[in-house]
Amino acid sequence: MGKRSASYYLKVLSVLVTSLALVGLTASSGSAATATTPTFFGAKLTSHTQPSNAENGQSCSENAGIPHGATCTWVAISAFENGSHFSAPKTGTIKHVKLVSCKAGKFRLQLAKALPRQRKAQILTNGPEISYKGQSPCGGASGDHFVVQTFKVNLKVTKGNYIAIQARSTGTLSCSGGDGFLLYAPPLPVGGKLKKSHSGASCDLLVQLSYK
Repeated sequence: MGKRSASYYLKVLSVLVTSLALVGLTASSGSAATATTPTFFGAKLTSHTQPSNAENGQSCSENAGIPHGATCTWVAISAFENGSHFSAPKTGTIKHVKLVSCKAGKFRLQLAKALPRQRKAQILTNGPEISYKGQSPCGGASGDHFVVQTFKVNLKVTKGNYIAIQARSTGTLSCSGGDGFLLYAPPLPVGGKLKKSHSGASCDLLVQLSYK
């Protein structure tokens, strides 16, 4: 083989640098594509999602500071088994409401703004009334099969909105500790100012809102 000129080696080096840059760009683009926005928020529900300590439902008046028989606004500030996904990840339209409950009941679905650290919230939007069925036996014959109920809706949501319901009692709860709610009695009005909550519930809401 004869001697290669300096210009030859410069050309080879240039081709190698360009190839490496393209590989890096492709890898970066692939990583960005996998970082998709979640398609739902609220509880992560499966057939093993148990309404712990709420099989017979829980009234909001079972919590401190709530009068007997009162109807409440329940503002969810946690996401059952779904990490920090307790608020809407993007602006769009909610197409489905999913829930788990052993006891039949109903609630008015709402969207809220919340400041959990300040324990303040306000209701932004009234959604549809959701009437759900119970399940007997609770958990099925095997004791570990819970029905995830699904309801079609058409509700506009803004990024950062929290899930809230208005109800006197509900079975859509898992009550195993924590502080997953801001409770208000009487219920918060739609469009009212941010209001401080003086009560909460040691439960998580078993409700999921889905964009699909």
